[in-house]
Amino acid sequence: NINYWAPKFFKDTLLDGVTFYIKIEDSTGIAYMKLPPEWCRISNLENGVYRFRVDVSKLKQEQYDELPNELQQAFDKYHDNSISDDDQDWYDRKWYMVSDDGFAFTFDHNAISNGGVAISPFASVLADSLSLDAAKDNIDIKDKLDTIRIIHSKLPTDSNGAPTLDLKTARNFDDQMRSRLPDGVVSITSPSSLDNVPLKGSGNEGVYDTVNNGLEQLFYDLGISSSLFGGKTTSSNIVKESVKKDSNWIYTNLFPMLEAYYNFELSQVKTKSKIPWNLKFIRESNFTLKEDIANYKDQLSYGGSRLDYLASVGFTPDQIISQLTFEQQALDIDSIMVVKPTSNTISSKESSTGSGKTVVKSPNGNINNPNKGNVGRPETDNPTDDTDRLNDAA
Repeated sequence: NINYWAPKFFKDTLLDGVTFYIKIEDSTGIAYMKLPPEWCRISNLENGVYRFRVDVSKLKQEQYDELPNELQQAFDKYHDNSISDDDQDWYDRKWYMVSDDGFAFTFDHNAISNGGVAISPFASVLADSLSLDAAKDNIDIKDKLDTIRIIHSKLPTDSNGAPTLDLKTARNFDDQMRSRLPDGVVSITSPSSLDNVPLKGSGNEGVYDTVNNGLEQLFYDLGISSSLFGGKTTSSNIVKESVKKDSNWIYTNLFPMLEAYYNFELSQVKTKSKIPWNLKFIRESNFTLKEDIANYKDQLSYGGSRLDYLASVGFTPDQIISQLTFEQQALDIDSIMVVKPTSNTISSKESSTGSGKTVVKSPNGNINNPNKGNVGRPETDNPTDDTDRLNDAA
């Protein structure tokens, strides 16, 4: 079920940096179990497919029943201390080399040289997102400072500066004032003088610029143009080129990995004809679909693949076989949908009698429907529904 699993493989690998799966197959179908990255390490690259090993010492007994049979056997062998030094399936007596049912995906091409550990190409986004959160917190602080107002209630004093109002009465006045103040207004009651000190503008004046710079850095690390999500732009072509760039990244990084894995699986299928089958993903994007289809269509004029063209317009292999065969052989749709005369379909050649009538000859001898089984454009410049058309073989 490629339509379901391939996007999942892609999403998980982008988030985790590296993903490890084991194929589980029975008579009802195929499923995949994803293993935690902390259990596994990439071991080697085989025909474009990453293989991995599992640290069996990290497996717990309570997880035993959920593990595939292969890992259950490895778990038993590890705890029975029956691993020999020359066992090719084990490394360092605790790392089990998973069979061909296990495979890994990663976009970090240095994973093998880094001991099998890989990180996401977008890991730097985490640091930038933290900086962006800090910048947004500064905005909240600035907004609070801009709206705070202080009301000072001064107590009367004598010539020596001592309060002439007892503290209990002063406290009652202060409580009454505080109970009636709106949010954002602070009351202060003291015998000392207090100058008016507005807090507006006391925060970071460039705090909004800091947030904008943080957003731009975030987009930069993602490899995405900020214009794609409503940033400042004066040209829609910037967005279009950014989408093409992202699509090309998928074509050159994701598709080769998926094709290598699925082609390995196809190589395990034995056919009667012994002809190997290969899978290829069409390089097209929903954002540039019209242009992509036009490219495959133009290639047909120079001997390009009709299969690629049909795939680009949405046909799957089973649809191509069943639907097109039914149309051409069962319905004989070419004889039903007769090509209408246009500058591209009419012919300059015509055969006429002395009476001015066009004589139509049916190469297949079918009087009732002379067009049945024929393809191509009409032989005459004035075709009718029963006019012969030029045969491809001719």
